[in-house]
Amino acid sequence: MSKLLMSDEYSCFCKEMKKQGYEIIPTENIDLFHLPERRHADMQALRIRDKLFTLQDCSKPIGRDYPENVRLNCLYLDNKLYGNLKAIDSAVLDFCSKNGIKTIHMNQGYTRCSTLVVNNHAVITADKSIEKAMKQNRVEVLPISAGHIRLDGFDYGFIGGASCTVDNTVYFFGNITKHPDFENIRVFIKQYNSKIEILCKKVPLTDIGGAVLL
Repeated sequence: MSKLLMSDEYSCFCKEMKKQGYEIIPTENIDLFHLPERRHADMQALRIRDKLFTLQDCSKPIGRDYPENVRLNCLYLDNKLYGNLKAIDSAVLDFCSKNGIKTIHMNQGYTRCSTLVVNNHAVITADKSIEKAMKQNRVEVLPISAGHIRLDGFDYGFIGGASCTVDNTVYFFGNITKHPDFENIRVFIKQYNSKIEILCKKVPLTDIGGAVLL
């Protein structure tokens, strides 16, 4: 049984993922972070190949505010690491350097939570800097409008934090059909032979920090 690290703040999402056959490992409550981010998996863990980084592995200070809260909020995709290289932890960058993984800088420090990964060659994002960097590295990008995703305590959340992709299935935490770009999202995902599963349709699309496959 595959294990997923994810927030259990919204129990309905965990219950639905368990029904899909996953074992859920709840994230920790990190008091150092802002309240809405304290249980977010994409703030607490990062998998690169067979290596799992956690906050305990970080050599730079962890703190409440940016950039000290995004040491692990970067995106590994097709042997490349995307993120704000000034914010990413040194342990991560050292691992990439030693293992031949190209690092690509962008100003967006919340890279992982801002990006829905369909597969190694296709992503969805509302962030222009991520869109530009991905296209420069031959990754297909579906740009969407910002907002329309709940994140309590902030104006809005991000598409990567409101979803997770395992194998050929994109799971959405809440009702993605209410997003103004849903039809484009549906078609884009389908064209890559992936399918959509909507968890807890009565709940608004919600940024819970995504999920990390363990």
